[in-house]
This record gives sequence, structure tokens and C-alpha cells, in this order.
Amino acid sequence: MTESRLRALAIAASAITGLAVVLLPWYALDAYKPNGWDATWWARAAAACAVLTIVALRFHRYRAAAVIAAVSAALIAWRVVTPPDFGFAFDGLKVPVQRQAGCWVALGSSLLALLASARLAWARQAAPPPPAPESAAAAP
Repeated sequence: MTESRLRALAIAASAITGLAVVLLPWYALDAYKPNGWDATWWARAAAACAVLTIVALRFHRYRAAAVIAAVSAALIAWRVVTPPDFGFAFDGLKVPVQRQAGCWVALGSSLLALLASARLAWARQAAPPPPAPESAAAAP
């Protein structure tokens, strides 16, 4: 896959991550179904990291994009593994919170952004530097 296609894939995956945080429901507590933005600060930080990943990719900073995408994926993975209790943890009372599609979409897209960004960073590191132009004029 070419660099431009990988970059476009990473940007699209990061955009999907940010949109999944803002638009899709992440959890269900009876009739209450908050999106990631309303449910937890972890998701807000992940959305901010997704935007920063896009910015880093636009400026061809692939290593930085991979690191930021990793942070975004880790934040989302933490919230998928440990859903919030929405303030109902009184004396050990457990309230069932079901995960909704939004957290899974965000997790999948953030991992895709991480993989594409890491591939770009790896390809940039493995590629030999371009040859320097000659400073002396060619002899006729």
C-alpha cells in the first residue's frame, strides 16, 4: 500500500474515532445511553488524541502520529475494559452498565489508526534517505 493511501486510511480511522466518541452511544444504563463524550473524560481525551493524530499525519509526522494514536487506543481500551459506574457506587452497590456500539467502533477505528500510523512510521524509518543533490555543476 502506498504512503498516500496509508495516510488517508489513518486519517479516516482517526476521524471515525472522534466521531464515534461524539455521536454514538457507548453505554446503556436502562434508558440512559450516553455517547462517549458525555460518559467519561477518558473518551474526551481519546477524541482529542484522534484530532492530534490527524494533525500529525497532515504534517507528515508519522512517529508522533503513531504515539498519539497509541495513547488514543489505550484510553479507549481502558474504558471498554472498565466501564464507568456513573456515580452509583454506594456501599458496594453494583449497577449493570452494558457496552454499546460506540465504544466498539471507537476501539476498532483507533486500533486501525494506530496500525496505519505505525506502518507509516516504520516505512519512513526503514527507507534510505534520498540522495543529496550535487553542489558542483556538471562539466561539459
